[in-house]
Amino acid sequence: MKKIYQLKDIIKYSYFVSGLNPIKLFFTYKKFIHYYSNRKFSPEEILLYNLASNDDSCKYKENIYSNEEYLVIQKKLNPHKSVYMTESKIDFYNLCEIKGIPTPKTFFHLKKSISTASKPEDINKIIDLTNLLPDGDYIAKPSNGTHGEGIWGFSKLNDSFQLEDRKTISRDSFAKYLDLLCRNQSVLIQARIRHHSRIEEFSPSEALQTLRIYSLIDQEESILLFSMFKQAGDNKLTDNFNMGKNDSTSWSVDLKTGELTHGYQINSSGYGYKEIPKSVLNINHQATIPYWQETLSLVHKAANEFLPIKTIGWDVAVTNDGPIIIEGNSFSDPATLLREYNKLNIYQKLKEQTEC
Repeated sequence: MKKIYQLKDIIKYSYFVSGLNPIKLFFTYKKFIHYYSNRKFSPEEILLYNLASNDDSCKYKENIYSNEEYLVIQKKLNPHKSVYMTESKIDFYNLCEIKGIPTPKTFFHLKKSISTASKPEDINKIIDLTNLLPDGDYIAKPSNGTHGEGIWGFSKLNDSFQLEDRKTISRDSFAKYLDLLCRNQSVLIQARIRHHSRIEEFSPSEALQTLRIYSLIDQEESILLFSMFKQAGDNKLTDNFNMGKNDSTSWSVDLKTGELTHGYQINSSGYGYKEIPKSVLNINHQATIPYWQETLSLVHKAANEFLPIKTIGWDVAVTNDGPIIIEGNSFSDPATLLREYNKLNIYQKLKEQTEC
């Protein structure tokens, strides 16, 4: 089914780029095949980055690398036996607690059920756990989810629970709801984090808006390769870019100052990016991430604590009380569209480490 949708997108894209001009269509397919076969770009990446167009002046095309090209390097730098440290969220948060790295408070996690039907003992266990939750706002997160998928929020007040659709249900109904979710996956229940009030000034959103900061251990010293602020779009809970589907904006962040410099958003056509002016930010002066030096120090600490994994994309939330680590990603796409960062240098730095 996925390949059918990909084919439809490719045909639509080819018509968008070439119209009915057979010569342009030939060169469009030629470029498409080059990026797909030789460079291992997925069809989604080729469409998103508009790589097969005849316009080679787009700055985001310079030294662009596919997820697969990065993945080959990341697999060499991050030992397979150790990647559970970031890829299993349950293990990740446990390790952060042991290593003294601040993360969202995890109240409990429910393991994936091996049964196909609810059992009274399972429901009662969930009821006992939810009874321990203080009144407040929470996040339910799949323990092995990616791209922000499957995350949902809820609130507790006394013995009632309110879901994201504002529907209020009883404690027993909520327990059955959680139990049903665990038919397919393990779930963590965490405190819902809010970003710093300073961030809310220039980027108002109900979603938690975070930074992606990419680290590399180079000769036993952690270095930071780039930083990006993820401004939430129409998704009211997470800021995940998700291949441009959430109408979110990626902002380059100056590693020295924490200032947002240039924003990028997918074009309305669905192909390629447009640059977003800083004037869209709800602010009359510089948009700068608070607690910036503390944020960098936290990422350096986390990078060193998670050896032997050598390169990680960190999702960091800056709150009114300081920065905290939301997630670590052993496999992520570094700086694909941020032209302020030299993507060739980033790629070469990563590649050099595989040869050490």
